[in-house]
Amino acid sequence: MLWRILKKLDFKQLFGLLWMFLRNPIYALPTIFATKRCMNIAYQEYGSKHHLGNPANAFRHALWVILIIKSCLKWQKNEEKAKVWAKKFTDWHEDFSPNKALERVMDLHNNMVGVALFENVKDKNEAETVSFLKQKALEAIKISTVEEIKKFENKLVYIE
Repeated sequence: MLWRILKKLDFKQLFGLLWMFLRNPIYALPTIFATKRCMNIAYQEYGSKHHLGNPANAFRHALWVILIIKSCLKWQKNEEKAKVWAKKFTDWHEDFSPNKALERVMDLHNNMVGVALFENVKDKNEAETVSFLKQKALEAIKISTVEEIKKFENKLVYIE
């Protein structure tokens, strides 16, 4: 999976990723492991549906951020830095993803909500975290415009 992602990057994007990891080397491996785990869980729970702009996608984005934070905290115990890193990394991903404006904003929003939801699951195990986020995905709000996202600051959103 990592190789598939790296092959999609142009030189500037690859350099940006390398620069992020060089500036935060302690987070490189935890981020890679969390990303792989997130994708495995998303496939287990939703199959390939999590690649669409639906509640499963919202679940995956929130889970990704949370798993990165939890994984990074095993290496360095600064929660605020781990949150900032997870948001920065997942948002960076959106910079090279070929998404339309509404999809991009949805993903960025769900990354942000994932950081906020971390407070609810930081002491929970993986199964409890997944269960919690699946419930939040069921409560996700369908949006059709970029402006609507502002109304749902702490809710997961989807477009399909």
